[in-house]
Amino acid sequence: MNRSEQSMLGRLSRCGLAAALVASAWLTGCTTRRPIALEPTPSFVFRSLDLSQRADDGKRGWDLTSPEARYDLSSRTIRARRPEGVLYRNDQPHYRITADLATMLRDGELVVLEGSVQLRQLNQRGLTIEGDNLIWTPSQSRMVINQRPKANDGKAQIRSRELVFQQDTEVLKFKGPTQLNRVDAISSTSTVVKGGNGTWNLKSGLLQAPGPVQAIQSDGRTLSASGLDGNTRQGYLDLQKPVTLVLENDRGQINAGQTRWLFTAKQFQSDQPVQADLKNSKVQGRGFKLDQTSGTVIIANDCRVEQTLETLTARRCAWNWRSERVVADGDVVLERTKPEQITRASRMEARISEDGEVRFGQAGARVESTIKLSPAAQEKPRRPQVSF
Repeated sequence: MNRSEQSMLGRLSRCGLAAALVASAWLTGCTTRRPIALEPTPSFVFRSLDLSQRADDGKRGWDLTSPEARYDLSSRTIRARRPEGVLYRNDQPHYRITADLATMLRDGELVVLEGSVQLRQLNQRGLTIEGDNLIWTPSQSRMVINQRPKANDGKAQIRSRELVFQQDTEVLKFKGPTQLNRVDAISSTSTVVKGGNGTWNLKSGLLQAPGPVQAIQSDGRTLSASGLDGNTRQGYLDLQKPVTLVLENDRGQINAGQTRWLFTAKQFQSDQPVQADLKNSKVQGRGFKLDQTSGTVIIANDCRVEQTLETLTARRCAWNWRSERVVADGDVVLERTKPEQITRASRMEARISEDGEVRFGQAGARVESTIKLSPAAQEKPRRPQVSF
């Protein structure tokens, strides 16, 4: 190595790179001098690049390697092809990162990754964050993916206009419009949740999205809420009121307050007032449970069914929208207006007709009925007048 090369490599070592540049390097643009023009900025091409960052206590922060890189001395910029890196947490490998190109500005103060960028979590969950452009500020542990960003944990996928990943806290911020896709492996049904901004803690599973949000399922069921928060690792989302659930095939619409969506168990639960609107009936109560697998809605308390000519009240009632069967339990009272009749029972069943009308009554069931006759029917018949 001649003196000129030794001098320039000495300048490179003083740039503050916490790295080893392992290379067979050749010099470009530094052997020709023009009498008037300034000396061209020296740059180096390395056949191998190996960078690493360490914390003050010696723990590893990140490593980055590349089969070929170029270093510009004046701008302190590195451009590397096919970079691969490892991000550490508590001195243990935690994420692996790859891309097509990498540009490191000011000796690694800012890193820009381009083309097929992938950040993969090194654990059993295998969460992956992808995009076409990633801006990384190592000193702030902050990554911004702003071109076709998406995150996938194997069960759910988030697509958004922009994703911001805070590496030290493992919080992923998404900026809308945002779409969450989830596929049930058993039933092969898919759910698409559309919303705006929000946050997702990848470590704890906490998810928050102020909303409004809308969910569309492949079987035709739709859901809307003013916002949601929950825990993806524990398998639930809390939908903020007002919550509207429209059943498939125009079977009905359910309006409720705050509702917990147990998406792993495919259930909805709430202790808030609820109302279900059918074609010709209205069902009200307090608290409900909806099971998507069985197609059943249970009104837990103070059930009330209203129709044009009759009203039913009970402690509890259940409706299966697939079999069109309704069951009322506990202090059941059925009031009809034509004729004016009150029927009481401990249990009563009904069927929903094609026009949406609930028809109560079951053959053989023990009931107690009271019929009120009209005043005209209650009058005693008069004796006919007899004349001689």
